[in-house]
This record gives sequence, structure tokens and C-alpha cells, in this order.
Amino acid sequence: MQNPHVIFGVLIAMGAVWTLGWAIIMARSGRSIPVEQLERSENRIRVGLLGGLAAIAIVVFVLSLPRLPFAGSRRAELGPPQVTITATAVQWGWIISRDRLTAGIPIEFDVTSRDVNHDFAIYDPDGRLLTQVQAMPGYINRLVYRFSAPGTYTVRCLEYCGVGHHMMTARLTVARQE
Repeated sequence: MQNPHVIFGVLIAMGAVWTLGWAIIMARSGRSIPVEQLERSENRIRVGLLGGLAAIAIVVFVLSLPRLPFAGSRRAELGPPQVTITATAVQWGWIISRDRLTAGIPIEFDVTSRDVNHDFAIYDPDGRLLTQVQAMPGYINRLVYRFSAPGTYTVRCLEYCGVGHHMMTARLTVARQE
């Protein structure tokens, strides 16, 4: 959820389309209409509503493409990574190749797992989720991220992975760029 205003706007647009469809149905319900004609009319309204919602979904999808967390789109937004960090999940901990990082530069995290699915999530010093990616056995997910401020960041697993899931944390220390 990058921008709650966009989500709110989409919900308002969907509500407006729904209300318009409902108003059309209510406006036509006052007269006596044969059932077959009513069914055809309702079907047209349903198709219109479906088309309208599909158009809204397509527009939202296209507008959200630059914000996707995929490595390619993140590289295009942030520039090529200047540092690559490997992060390997094991029950119940993280093996991270480097825990001292620099703010302001794109960093690529190559994330994988040795056992089961985990989720590599980075939280800021205030406890807000910044970014996350799945850690899967036999596959490397690439997460490109740029820390905007120095501080101590926490890595947590967001995928329930067993009884020790809650202990699966690590720290990243991010220093100011020199």
C-alpha cells in the first residue's frame, strides 16, 4: 500500500459506478416491464458494470506498474545496485553476508532459503514495514532497495515457518553516505 489516496480514489470510483448502476435499476423499476425485457436490461447493466470495473482495474494496474517491487522496475527507478547482499533464510534465522550498509545508494538483496518458504521483510527504526520479498528454497529473489536515512533496521520473517518463527530477526545498520 504505497499511496492510500490512490486506493481511496479507486474505491470512490468503484462506488460511483456501483451507485450509477443501482440508480439506473431503481429508475426503471417504477414501470411495469415484462420479465424478459427486465432480464435483458439487467444483463446490459451487469455487462456495463463489469466493463467499467474492468476498465478501472486496467487503469489502476497500468498506473501502478512503476511502483512494483520487482527488481527490474526497482533498478529502473533507483539505478543499478552498487552493493549486492545475500540473505539466506534458515529455520529460524537469517544469514546475511553484510549487516553494515550505506544510506542513499541502491542495494540489491539476493534472497533465498535453505529449508522452507520465509519472507524477508525490512522494518525501519520506527517499526514500519519498508519492503519485503519471499525467500524460497532453490530460488533467488532479488530485492533492490535504497535506505533513505541512517539507522538500525530490523529484518523479520513474515511467513509463518514454524515454532521459532517469532525469533527470526536480524539487524541491518545503515550509516550516512560519506
